[in-house]
Amino acid sequence: MTGRIRDETPPTGRLVAVVGPSGAGKDALIDAALSQRPDLRRVRRVITRPADAGAEDHEAVDEAEFDRRRTRGEFAFHWQAHGLAYGIPRAALAPLNEGRTLIFNGSRAALAAAQAHDPSLAVVVITADDETLARRLAARGRETPDGIAARLARGRFPAPVGAHIVENDADLTTGVARFLAVLDAITDNTASADNSTIRRSSVQGTIHETILGNARLILPGEVITGSIVIRDGVIAAIDPGPTAAPGAIDCEGDCVAPGLIELHTDNLERHMTPRPGVDWPHMNAIIAHDAELAGVGITTVFDALRIGSEHKAPKVRAGYKPYARSMASEILAMVAKGALRISHYLHLRAEICSDTLIDEIAEFSPDDRVGIVSMMDHTPGQRQFADLDRLRTYMVGKHGIAPADFETYIAERQALGNRVRAAHEAAAVAGAQRLGAILASHDDTTTDHVTASAAHGAGLAEFPTTLEAARACHAHGIAVMMGGPNLIRGGSHSGNVSALEAAEAGLLDIISSDYIPASLLMGAIALARQSDDLPAGIATVTRNAARAAGLTDRGALEPGLRADIIRFREVNGTPVVRGTWVKGKRVA
Repeated sequence: MTGRIRDETPPTGRLVAVVGPSGAGKDALIDAALSQRPDLRRVRRVITRPADAGAEDHEAVDEAEFDRRRTRGEFAFHWQAHGLAYGIPRAALAPLNEGRTLIFNGSRAALAAAQAHDPSLAVVVITADDETLARRLAARGRETPDGIAARLARGRFPAPVGAHIVENDADLTTGVARFLAVLDAITDNTASADNSTIRRSSVQGTIHETILGNARLILPGEVITGSIVIRDGVIAAIDPGPTAAPGAIDCEGDCVAPGLIELHTDNLERHMTPRPGVDWPHMNAIIAHDAELAGVGITTVFDALRIGSEHKAPKVRAGYKPYARSMASEILAMVAKGALRISHYLHLRAEICSDTLIDEIAEFSPDDRVGIVSMMDHTPGQRQFADLDRLRTYMVGKHGIAPADFETYIAERQALGNRVRAAHEAAAVAGAQRLGAILASHDDTTTDHVTASAAHGAGLAEFPTTLEAARACHAHGIAVMMGGPNLIRGGSHSGNVSALEAAEAGLLDIISSDYIPASLLMGAIALARQSDDLPAGIATVTRNAARAAGLTDRGALEPGLRADIIRFREVNGTPVVRGTWVKGKRVA
């Protein structure tokens, strides 16, 4: 129910509605902005809820009193949301006549009445990625994980036309700076400006509607010819038919799919150490890694960083120095500055057979964008390294261990793994829970391995090495991820089960590019050919991956989801990416 009373004299100041999903930090940004800018004022709302409910200072009234004030015309406009009535008092808007900028915490339900009252209303959408929202909501301690997931799904909505977008996904100082920049942009416009002409953002500059037309749209469960409309970083509409609107990008019949989601990749390490003994500057490595992923259609990546290092030992153990915390800080700093093209999260690869795992995982906090913690046990003689002859070839060839020292290496590693396994597995499980991350298993080989992973709470299985393990994963409701290189090559380089065999058995849910980024899209197309089902193949690198990682705002071409999109065509049987968009902005 909404209502309004129009003022005869248009205000000379600017009224700003701040909207966004729960957990976006609207109140925190408004409060911080007001503390820094005395020229800004907050409108105190009248709400039918107790005065001590929630952090916002509001005037609490019961429903009868609210109705009396509404009947007397005391509200400039009012609305209902979540079973409560909200009103903006006419008297509270008087400072607009003095040229003041007034801010009120609104909602989608408020915008129609507010814009009818004041056509020059400015709308600011405070937003953040789903992982950040979920972490903030969990920190409140008011809802279960299922309740949080449901709230995130309900809170997704396209930004109104002309709205200003503030990404509040970094620290408070950065968020406030972005918010104030948007408010400055708003107040630079005249009071009579039509809201539909205000299309500025503190992060991305001018925002334009983008339409990709004449495309083969790969939707959940079907492929259609049509157009996709992108507005303010969100998919606004999908229109069937080959005719595109004026000004649309003609995709010439190319495929348009959701942006690819990579849950496990070692690609960054290759850029950090392009040759043995060469330590490339990390910032340059991150930039090159980010650009490479964008170029092959990856729009969301979980950068895999090893935690758990080894002390040096004579002859056989060269040692692995800790690097994850420092590298994570560099990645996160670049994310906060908007320096990267695609969306980056962290994937902590917890090496069970190590000396330093407990200390290293303790260095990470819930604010570090850690989305996945995987438990890797590379103790020789089991899982991926069950075949010691293959391990010998690997260690001699890649790490330079002398063949004569191999037996000593095996004995030392096995002793280390047996000594620390229980404590390190417990630390990894507890760390994932503390960080709000998905727990993944790695190289499960037997039913017993999977049973243990399920008991730990794993929701994702990386590279199970046997069909027995893959079947057990599905029996426990654990998603199975296999490598794109395995799929393209027709088998595992370690001699484990082939990804194609797992797919033919109906046991493959997600593809990871592992160490070759281009293999992600290649693998999806290979699966699509094998099953004659293009949407199902694409789902293994988009929707299924998003679900496994707990990302509800992306992974499909659907209105209301993030406009993470790729355009590609096949050339001589190989998919070639011709465009990559992240939140509606072309990045490759």
